[in-house]
Amino acid sequence: MSEKYLIGVDGSEQSRVALAWGLARATERRAAVELLHVADDSFLSESVAFLSEAQSASEQMLQAETEYARSLGFAGTITGTAVVGHPIAEVEEASKRADLLILGAHGGSRFAGSFFGTRAVKAAATAHCPVAVIPQRDVAPNAGVVVGVDGSEASRKAIAFAAEEASQRGVPLIAVYAWMPPLTPGLEYLWSEELVESQRAAAEEAIAIGVAGLAERYPDLEIERRILQSAPVAALVQSAEGAEMLVVGSRGRGGISRLLLGSVSHGVLQALPCPVVVTRA
Repeated sequence: MSEKYLIGVDGSEQSRVALAWGLARATERRAAVELLHVADDSFLSESVAFLSEAQSASEQMLQAETEYARSLGFAGTITGTAVVGHPIAEVEEASKRADLLILGAHGGSRFAGSFFGTRAVKAAATAHCPVAVIPQRDVAPNAGVVVGVDGSEASRKAIAFAAEEASQRGVPLIAVYAWMPPLTPGLEYLWSEELVESQRAAAEEAIAIGVAGLAERYPDLEIERRILQSAPVAALVQSAEGAEMLVVGSRGRGGISRLLLGSVSHGVLQALPCPVVVTRA
């Protein structure tokens, strides 16, 4: 069965960058595409007349973006959904029927700068499939696919996704493990060179375990291992500048974690050094 990509559209420049990226990927993978436009009902009257007008506007937007997708030369299967509702709730529901959700790098909504951050962050936290957020950035030639490694199950899922992606694209897989000594005031003296070396050894072991088996599965895949003494978000963002893609793992859904991403996922989605994919644990 072929994959299905769900692409959020709203006619903006950011949305069309993501649409073009998603259509190019769908062409390569022979995936089906579903376009989704949600008319935000947050400020709308609940009267039948207002909701009817909103639904009509949503359908017109969907039609325009479907025509734009065809104008880009995409010849694959395109379906569309136009709804009125809360964007995050509607995207979450629609993600149940997708293999990948693709969004543009919008700055957020009226909640921008709040505790929950941008809509892309909230969508990545609630979606039932991996989420790709696409910025307006140039990709350096043969820049590779960067993946965050920390030894967790979420990290292993991210590595599997990133390795398959790098193999498909014929670019290196760059596995990044970042660590920092505890910054406890007055206790810096406890961090001897021996303890630092033990941390490095643990990092090397985590990467080795994380990439184990990839050479057999992808014989031609070049794997670069980077161990950086830096905050994880800073290390990943720096490593991914101009990269083909940055992949990070989310630890799953449940309770309040449905609304909050981990600090690393949240941080890289705020920075967006390149297309970022958040995988599900």
